[in-house]
Amino acid sequence: MKLSETVRVLVRFSEVDSIKMVWHGHYVKYMEDAREAFGRKYGLEYMFIYDNHYLAPVFDIKMRYHQTATVDDILLVTITYRPSKGAKLIFDYEIRKESDNSLVFTAESTQLFTNLQGELELSSPPFLEDWKKKHLME
Repeated sequence: MKLSETVRVLVRFSEVDSIKMVWHGHYVKYMEDAREAFGRKYGLEYMFIYDNHYLAPVFDIKMRYHQTATVDDILLVTITYRPSKGAKLIFDYEIRKESDNSLVFTAESTQLFTNLQGELELSSPPFLEDWKKKHLME
């Protein structure tokens, strides 16, 4: 089963640079908007992770820009969970313009689990295994 969520983002004037393109750093914010929406939809919010005595900091992000976006573009930001083994979360992202469905941006992020003291966890946390059973077996 593929777990995904899509959010709509209206590009604001403050998010473009002097050449009228979305500044590259804002794409990470759009990814995070989708990640938070995914968490709300599937019960994997950051506070749920924290309440289970873990953190999930970003370890790696790979990004590719396919075309520009500008002021007043409505972007569809889709996040898809990629199943993996171990104590990590991997997500794929795709950003398209709503107007013509053209591809703007793709990315992948990896988050590793640590305990609350920031020490790396090597095995998958029990709550994550329960979450996978619930959502990937439906």
